[in-house]
Amino acid sequence: MLKIYIISALTLLIHSLDSIGRTVVVCLFFGLLMAAAQTDRKTMTIPDSLVFAALGISFFSIPFFPELGLPDRILGMCSASLLLLGAAICIPGAFGGGDIKLMAACGLLLGWRYSLLALGIAVFIGAAYGIWMLAIGKAGRKSRIAFGPFLCGGMAIAFLWGEEVLSLLF
Repeated sequence: MLKIYIISALTLLIHSLDSIGRTVVVCLFFGLLMAAAQTDRKTMTIPDSLVFAALGISFFSIPFFPELGLPDRILGMCSASLLLLGAAICIPGAFGGGDIKLMAACGLLLGWRYSLLALGIAVFIGAAYGIWMLAIGKAGRKSRIAFGPFLCGGMAIAFLWGEEVLSLLF
């Protein structure tokens, strides 16, 4: 009888640690997104220290989010970040290196579906913001805006409501 209690207690402890691990990953991830968005908004740069922190959080998340396999994670690193890189090469100044590196680092946590969704949301919201700024006369056609806040917002939305958004779209 004592063995059942010990096994039950260990099972509960392991389950609780898994939940705590997931909670820690989510808190760290959202804290990092807020820091990156604020920094980019103020300085128009995303420091490598934040990119490395995102990469660390993404690696830390692997055992706590086993439903996302390693191939999905690796594709997540490449999918959206390579699209940003391609756009930056074709249109100089379109996106900064910090945006590209942050998307790659966070793609390891998000996977390819949510990375592409996050990028789509970011482009949509960023374009709407740019049009609004043009309409109210606070920006011109050659004005530059920080894309990091939109990218971070897109990643947060994809992380929290990715399945719901994808089911609405497809």
